[in-house]
Amino acid sequence: MKKIRKFYKEHRVFTILMAIVIVCAILIATVLIQCFYVGNGKNKYGHRLDGIENYQISESRQSDFENNIANNDKVKSVEINVTGKIVYITMQIAENVDIVEAESIALKSLEEFSEEEQKVYDFNITLKQNSNATSEGFYISGAKNVNGSGLVWNNNRKVVKEEPVTE
Repeated sequence: MKKIRKFYKEHRVFTILMAIVIVCAILIATVLIQCFYVGNGKNKYGHRLDGIENYQISESRQSDFENNIANNDKVKSVEINVTGKIVYITMQIAENVDIVEAESIALKSLEEFSEEEQKVYDFNITLKQNSNATSEGFYISGAKNVNGSGLVWNNNRKVVKEEPVTE
């Protein structure tokens, strides 16, 4: 005990600073462990998905949706993916269909979902059409928010450069 007192008296400043450093290191380690390891067991969506179990879209329902939409001769293929509260729908459109008609097919496809489901899920719809000899094709996306009334489409249409006017 006398050696410790002697060391403390000779190196008082060093001892106090080391005690402060050790306390700070313990506090930093505690905070880091709490931030990175303690909270990892929770749902990655937090409380955003509370109540969704009442409106689950089952795998059979998804395949029924795909079959109903694919029965349309203007749609080549359809794929649906439900992640959290977002429904992603991708449609490959036939070559003889224009953009306006494709957008109406997408809007009509939302009728497959009930009003309650439309109030719970956001919808992202992607329409693809390959280019061919008669059309340039397109790749557009539309979205419907839970609070929205219809689909909102992006404006990724092909831009045609205008020739500058020379005088």
